[in-house]
Amino acid sequence: MVPAIEKADMIFSFLMQHPEGATLKETSTILGIPKSTTHRLLISLSELDYIEQDHHSGRFFLGPKLLSLSRAAERRLNLNRITTPYLEELSSRTRETVKLSVIRHKKVYVINTVLSPRIMKITVESGTVFPPHIGAAAKLLLSSLPDEEIDEYLEQELEEYTVNSVTDRDMLRKEIEAIRAEGLARDRQEETIGISGIAAPVRDSFGGIVAAVSIPYLSALRPEAELLPPLIECVDGISRRLGFYNHDEYSSSTPTTKE
Repeated sequence: MVPAIEKADMIFSFLMQHPEGATLKETSTILGIPKSTTHRLLISLSELDYIEQDHHSGRFFLGPKLLSLSRAAERRLNLNRITTPYLEELSSRTRETVKLSVIRHKKVYVINTVLSPRIMKITVESGTVFPPHIGAAAKLLLSSLPDEEIDEYLEQELEEYTVNSVTDRDMLRKEIEAIRAEGLARDRQEETIGISGIAAPVRDSFGGIVAAVSIPYLSALRPEAELLPPLIECVDGISRRLGFYNHDEYSSSTPTTKE
């Protein structure tokens, strides 16, 4: 491990155990880190908002950025806990692999996956990262960003995965508008030839898109029409759990409780 990161971790752990804060001398003495090194780390971490200092007492406390990171991690864990039964039911009904994805810093992360019960299946692991222009879930999440963030992303070179990948900026913008209008996104063998996909949004209580549920499937074996109704019921159920309700757009659903 990088020594500076290890020492920063020691400081975070120490301050977490001392909500009343700690001075430079207390931190250095108890952790056994030279005072000059401790001071340099505390100042650097303060400049990045990972910790903050009360200038009257001189004591250091955990900062707002750590709180934000903690809340983000908590949301991810809660989202996994909430979505798992819905994803399991969707996979059981369609007999396909299903996945939940989120977008962070213009990268799309798969955070929850339920594999198909079939012997021959499409495998996607949690933690897999996709560029926002490749795949159904990725494009749907890209479409949820503000226009200025989309324009910023499109300034870079768009990598081509297959001959079907959409790398033309004007075509991608048109597809984004279509996704926004329909509320669905499709993968037309853009990442892997022979594999298509369809994705629908998960919304929070304010109607914002917080994640996407998608189903990758073998193009030659499944018509999309078979997968769309259970997919919509799945995202409807998750969105309702998160406090969203739109009677005109979705029909109600609840995952079956297994005895």
